[in-house]
Amino acid sequence: MIKFFALIPRLESVSPQQFHDHWRHPHASMGRPIPSMVSYVQSHHLASDLFGPEQTRFEGIAETEFDTLTDALDFGTEPQYINFVQPDEPNFVGPGLEWLYSHPEVLVPRKRAQDGASPADVLWSPLDRPFSIKLLQFVHRNGNPDWASEDDAELGARIGAFRHVRDHVSAEAHPDGATWLGARELWWPTLSSFHSSVDADRSAFDELVSRGGNESLTLLVQSERYLR
Repeated sequence: MIKFFALIPRLESVSPQQFHDHWRHPHASMGRPIPSMVSYVQSHHLASDLFGPEQTRFEGIAETEFDTLTDALDFGTEPQYINFVQPDEPNFVGPGLEWLYSHPEVLVPRKRAQDGASPADVLWSPLDRPFSIKLLQFVHRNGNPDWASEDDAELGARIGAFRHVRDHVSAEAHPDGATWLGARELWWPTLSSFHSSVDADRSAFDELVSRGGNESLTLLVQSERYLR
C-alpha cells in the first residue's frame, strides 16, 4: 500500500470558506471516480491555539491510497484527472503545492476493550466514518531524523488517540529525496474529545509533537472521507 499526501496552499484570491467548499464540490465529486484510488480523504485545516502561524501554510491535505507504487505514480495520467480534476486546480490551489509518497505504519489500529475503552470507543474507527478529527505532523528533512521513537504508541495512548499511524517516505517514489522525512497521524471522533484528551496529559502531547523537530509542520484538521 502506498499513501500519497498533497499539501495544498490556498489561492490568495479565494477565501478560506470558498477554498474548502470548492474542494468538497465540485473538485472532490470529479476526483472520486478515478479508478486507481483505493481511498480518498480530504483533511481541512482547523485553526488551533496549540500551534503557531506555520499551521496556516497549507489550507488542506489531500490523502489518497493506492495498491501499488505504479498506480500512485501514474495517477497524473488518469483520464479523469487530466480532463476534469487538473483543469479545476487553478480555481482554488495557490503556489507552493507539496507532496509526499509514503509507506504507512499502523502503530495503533483502534481502541481496545482490554485497555479500558468504553463500548462506544471500541466501535469507533475513522476508516468507516465520514468525519473525524486528526492531528497531522509532517517531519521536514531538516528536522529530527529520529522522529519515530519506540514509545510513540504509548504517548499517543496517553493523549487518547483512537488510531495512530506513522508514514515513512517512499525512497522508490522520491529517489532524489523528499521535502519530508515522513508524517504522523492521530485521530479522535470529535473536536471535544481531542481537546479533553490533550488537556488530560499535556506533557505527553508536547513531547510527541516536539519529536518532529523545529522545521516540522503540525496542524489540526477535520478529515472527510470520500472513498472507502
